[in-house]
Amino acid sequence: MIAVTGLCKTYHVHRRGPGLAGAVKGLFRREYDVVRAVRGLSFRITPGEFVGFIGPNGAGKTTTMKMLSGILYRTAGSVRVLRHDPARREPDFLACISLVRRRMLLAGIVAS
Repeated sequence: MIAVTGLCKTYHVHRRGPGLAGAVKGLFRREYDVVRAVRGLSFRITPGEFVGFIGPNGAGKTTTMKMLSGILYRTAGSVRVLRHDPARREPDFLACISLVRRRMLLAGIVAS
């Protein structure tokens, strides 16, 4: 079973000014932008269910899968996968999961 409640992930990304002056200024005074990859995601998957993550680029699909597998740590919210917290990366948990990522193009679906 997978239970996700209020899952959030944010990144702090360095903002660099244009040209050589921006690069030099960035050495002494860094400015950051906050990028919200996942915001307030909640769902539950029970045993026997099959699901798919579908959405546009930048929707947070890969980030969510990485948090469910324990590769990334969440910023907020709670995640339970097979009664484990993936962020703890316990050996019992790691022995019973796998994550396979593959790029796919679905024929017949065209955004216009």
